[in-house]
Amino acid sequence: MWRSLSLFLSLVLSSLLLTPLAQAVSLSAVETRVDLGGKLDWLKDEGGQLSISDVAVSGAFKPMAGELNLGFTPAAIWLRVELARNQSAPDHWLLEVTNPLHDDLRLYTQAANGSFTERRAGDHMPRERWEMDYRHGVFGLDLDTEAPQTLWLRLQSTNLISAQVRLWQTEAFYEAVRTESLFYGLFFGVYFTILIFHLFFWRRTRESASGWYALYVASNGLIALLWAGYFQQYSHWSGTLTDALLGSLLCNSIWIATMLAVRQMEFERVLPRTRRVLVIASALLSALFVALTLTVGYSAGVLPARLVVLGWAPMLIALATRLWWRGHAPARFFVLAFGILIAGGVLRYLRLLGWMDSSFLTEYGYEVGSILSMLIMSLGITGRYNDMKREKLAAQEALNSSLELQVRERTVLLVDEIDRRVALEVDLRRALTVEQLAWQQQQDFVAMVSHEFRTPLAIINTSVHHVAQHLDASQGKSLERCTNIKEAARRMSDLMDEYLSLDRIEGATQALNLTPCDVSEVVAGVVAEWPSHLIELIATAVPPTLQCDWKLLQVALRNLISNGLRHSPPDQPLHLWVRGQPGGGVSIEVNDAGNGIPEDELARVFQKYFRGRGALGKPGAGLGLYLVERIAQLHGGSVTVENTPDYGSRFSLILPGPPAATMGATATF
Repeated sequence: MWRSLSLFLSLVLSSLLLTPLAQAVSLSAVETRVDLGGKLDWLKDEGGQLSISDVAVSGAFKPMAGELNLGFTPAAIWLRVELARNQSAPDHWLLEVTNPLHDDLRLYTQAANGSFTERRAGDHMPRERWEMDYRHGVFGLDLDTEAPQTLWLRLQSTNLISAQVRLWQTEAFYEAVRTESLFYGLFFGVYFTILIFHLFFWRRTRESASGWYALYVASNGLIALLWAGYFQQYSHWSGTLTDALLGSLLCNSIWIATMLAVRQMEFERVLPRTRRVLVIASALLSALFVALTLTVGYSAGVLPARLVVLGWAPMLIALATRLWWRGHAPARFFVLAFGILIAGGVLRYLRLLGWMDSSFLTEYGYEVGSILSMLIMSLGITGRYNDMKREKLAAQEALNSSLELQVRERTVLLVDEIDRRVALEVDLRRALTVEQLAWQQQQDFVAMVSHEFRTPLAIINTSVHHVAQHLDASQGKSLERCTNIKEAARRMSDLMDEYLSLDRIEGATQALNLTPCDVSEVVAGVVAEWPSHLIELIATAVPPTLQCDWKLLQVALRNLISNGLRHSPPDQPLHLWVRGQPGGGVSIEVNDAGNGIPEDELARVFQKYFRGRGALGKPGAGLGLYLVERIAQLHGGSVTVENTPDYGSRFSLILPGPPAATMGATATF
């Protein structure tokens, strides 16, 4: 991004520069290097169709102002220079064209017989066909006569048409190459060292700014390798691939530089809305320019990207300067680092335009500025991390200083916990009291059961004794005593059913034994246990069979009928309805003629051992209706109770058809 800004400044400045007309270049033994900037004539071949024969006789050449710097153009550019060698000057020279990104570079010389010799180099030319395997084009010149000699250079590129054209004495060139290689070795060594440092720093600390800076350094390092020509020289990649790679990196640098800026300057904390806008806009622009570069061509993406950079980079610098002015420390490092980088690029292009003499600083200003920029940014990022670490240590010390206060607070909490546990102990003691009460209730229940069994046994024993003592008693008296024995036996049977059913339901692993049974037969068998005038049976659409446990169903029916008869007047029958249900189920309703159940007891009638006010003084253990509900649940059904407006209470037992019953068969309680 910053390199693009520097390159574009050169195009603007070159348009303002005026230099004298080109003239013949005199070569002497004293000058080991001759810069041809300002000494060249140039011709623009719009269609790229002119031959060397056409160009050699053309009068359209005009002097070039300063170094070769014509920007993006699809046209072929012809350069012409006339050389005059002094007698003392060596006859062998090297012609160097410094830009390694020119697609097609051709040198033409004319022999004494008028024929032209063509030599070629360029990024789209295979390296093995280059005259010298170097990072950019270099041609050997044999000036074997003191007569002036004309050279023609033809350049064509999708990249910038920009370069320094130099003549070298051979030894001086190789000496410069050695010095340059040493410098670039140090330069890329610094790049690599900083990259490795920030990768390890990011891996260890997870500091996001360091991670983005590592990506920024890697991207810029690869751009520098491509721009200097070392990547092409040693990789031998084709010009198409290197153009696509370089163009993508240059376009993507907008997004990478923006992400680095917002992370390093903590925009998320100080300028959150601006951060979102910059990140989204830079990502979209970079993606668009990369797509144009890869699909349309190098200049289609890179040229608009550089135009955007002309506004984008100053905007980031302006934001950073504003934050620095407001005392935001991270912005200071950003302004210093990229200010030096831009200054280095400006120095280089001032020299290219001839406004400054050639020196190490003007020759390698951008590279020196890049190294200083990376060092300053590294100091800023690591310093920021160290500041955060110091703040963390300070916070830790503050935390340690408050430890005594925390101990006191924890002591108070411990006292509260002791009080809570004392209260818990009180609750446990209360629970123990409740448990003891429950045990006492169980003992009372056992006593009640003993009483319930003892009473009918006493009736049976007394009645049998009277029968035995009065064998000659009247038939009516004997029948009365037999009736007492029968009622007592029924009462014992009912009690046995309740307790055995309770044991089976609550103590067994498998509570149900489902078999196909005739519901009508089961109901009729239970009803037959009572005198016919006590129960009025009404059956409607009863299914022929039902999957159920017929023994438990008998228990449920007996309990419902017994409960209804206990609460009905002796002269009014109990109504029993048996109806078929959709899906093969059965509904059994028992409606007594009693006074109904008090409203406050309706929700409790199915509770275990519950006996309402209406059951006081009557036999029973409070298990009958509880067993009915459990039996209904085991079958996947339900039982409900409601008071009827004019006719006591109605109990409704619903047993579902085969699917639900099958599910109920697998349930355990």
